[in-house]
Amino acid sequence: MFRPLTFLCMFVAAGAGYYLYQVKQSVAQLERELRDVRRQTEAALERAQVLRAEWALLNEPDRLRQVVARHLVLEPMTPTQFVRFADLPRRVNAPQAFAGAPSLFAVPLSRQPSETAPVALAAASTPPPAAAVRPEPEPPAP
Repeated sequence: MFRPLTFLCMFVAAGAGYYLYQVKQSVAQLERELRDVRRQTEAALERAQVLRAEWALLNEPDRLRQVVARHLVLEPMTPTQFVRFADLPRRVNAPQAFAGAPSLFAVPLSRQPSETAPVALAAASTPPPAAAVRPEPEPPAP
């Protein structure tokens, strides 16, 4: 016959084993997550190194000089391009009054209709005579 203390010790040992098993599983899960995070961090560092290498290649002075020569037409500055502040009124156009915002619906001068066009527009915009409109027939009575 078992004593109550023996049952209590067996119950405590089983509880401690179960708790230890749960802690072991949670530690294993955390290690898997840590391994994934490390792998992602290494991949991000590799991508950053590749981007740094590409940036260094794109910013290479000789390459930039060739690209500028191919795409930009730059000339050295000349002394005539510099202006003194006192010379500005002679070099800048006179200010003009603001006439307001342009109308979105105004017809530009280059697209204004000719003198014969208003007649054609007026003829096209008149509604048909009332006699030309036929009323719908009524359905026959049953």
